[in-house]
Amino acid sequence: MTSQLAYTPLPEELELAQLLAALEERRGYLAQRDAKRTELEMALTQFATQVKSRVGDLKDEIRSHRAKLEEIRQRVQRLKADPDAAPADVERSIAEELEGEEEPEPLTGFRGRPDGPPSGSMPATPAASPQTMAEVLRIYRVLAKRHHPDLATSPTERERRTELMLRINIAFRDHNLTALQALMLEVHMDLPLVASDLCKQRATWAKHELQRLDRELRVVEHRINSLLGSDTYALWMAELEGQPALDDLEQRTRERLQRERSRLDEVSSQYARMAARRQVMLRRAASRVSMTMPSASPASD
Repeated sequence: MTSQLAYTPLPEELELAQLLAALEERRGYLAQRDAKRTELEMALTQFATQVKSRVGDLKDEIRSHRAKLEEIRQRVQRLKADPDAAPADVERSIAEELEGEEEPEPLTGFRGRPDGPPSGSMPATPAASPQTMAEVLRIYRVLAKRHHPDLATSPTERERRTELMLRINIAFRDHNLTALQALMLEVHMDLPLVASDLCKQRATWAKHELQRLDRELRVVEHRINSLLGSDTYALWMAELEGQPALDDLEQRTRERLQRERSRLDEVSSQYARMAARRQVMLRRAASRVSMTMPSASPASD
């Protein structure tokens, strides 16, 4: 009776199997959450178009009134600060200053939380220097040219080249000059890898890939939370629940516009009265000056 020896996996193989399973699960979850983000963005973008069609022009008019209100308030302040200033000079000066100011970039995205990650919460990876990038590209081209799987002459060699090319591509994608240099040294030494070493290298790659997926997942989750916390989402949900959210928003916006119009009319009237008084004062001052100036005496023969 022939006994068969059962194969006992290496510890490295068990670790690799667990990592690959975790990797597959993480990819699936990331795909689900990214699909959720896309669905939310599309729905809110369509709803935001409806909102803009209802209140967009009203809000533009509110912003225009507020800008005019601020301009007239500056005129009032300048006239109060300088008793000798002429209204026409003040208006011209302020108009030139406003023309020189750059128009602020329009806000994009959805109101509420900011579109991107808050400053400092998810620091970006520092960019590599041009010299480093040039060296990364050079080594990558050398390795890819010499060790591409299509150059294999046997299935065993092709498998080895495929594994090596995977590591090369990952190092190049991450701009990892140290990893590419280590790969260059490894292939120059032409040391064959035993099964345990191969498993360790693949496990290292799997851990690196898990970290990358986790970073992507954090970005997607942050975006989803940003959308869920936006004013647009709250308004959208209210509409879906049957509440007259858009009607209420339009009514509140019209009331705000009316208040801005009233404030603008009040400040405009204040400035008009002040400018009229200042013009009278300036004419009187000019008249007094002309009366006190000596008249020219006739020329003698």
